[in-house]
Amino acid sequence: MITLLILFLTIIALLFLVQQLLKNTPEGKFLKSLRDLLVIVLALGISAGVFYVGFRLFRFLI
Repeated sequence: MITLLILFLTIIALLFLVQQLLKNTPEGKFLKSLRDLLVIVLALGISAGVFYVGFRLFRFLI
């Protein structure tokens, strides 16, 4: 149950991050764009980890 809560909060955080990046798009700043891209990749990696843990927990319980 706690894993599902973490998954839900991670998805909300990702949606907020994407919304903020679309709203505050840097103009011509390559390093800021690269930093934002790395933050997105990190967030997706964390989400994949949460999905994996949830899947393993689901398989363990069934």
